[in-house]
Amino acid sequence: MSKTKIDLVNSALILVGDTPITSLDDQSTQALVANTILEDVIEAELFETRWRFATETTTTSFVVSVTHPTGLGVFQIPVGTVRIWNVLERGRSINGEWEMEGDKLLINADANSVISIERTVEPPVATWPPHFRMSIIHALAAMFCMGLTENEEKAKLLASIGDTYKRKARSQDGGQSTP
Repeated sequence: MSKTKIDLVNSALILVGDTPITSLDDQSTQALVANTILEDVIEAELFETRWRFATETTTTSFVVSVTHPTGLGVFQIPVGTVRIWNVLERGRSINGEWEMEGDKLLINADANSVISIERTVEPPVATWPPHFRMSIIHALAAMFCMGLTENEEKAKLLASIGDTYKRKARSQDGGQSTP
């Protein structure tokens, strides 16, 4: 079972018939490719779907030192936020009545407001459901295929297998109860 990011990378390298690496800091071509694509592949997969295992609700902080020209209240988006799905004021959804500007959330609220966000974060690899993990491994393998072997047919096959795992992961994630 892949419990770390290096495990994900090595599983993908093995799928393309390449040699595993010992560290993402290796001076090998494999490590260079992994460092170039790994975080982007993971973030793209987490961003695409509202995965229950990666969703949490967090209270934001009003930023007193910033006044927005529109007069909207400025709240800090917590570090590690991949995507915001919903904004709540005192537990009530205010969909569509907010906007993001960099790492700030703009909303018609003030320092007395209790603003929370439902967001996607990147949980530790060891907590990922198996089919999601496999979808990431196959997405990485498809990218490695193009970057290391230039075998387009194998890359397409690996991407297709990864898509199948992603569909299974979505189905299983959607069938679970809310955390």
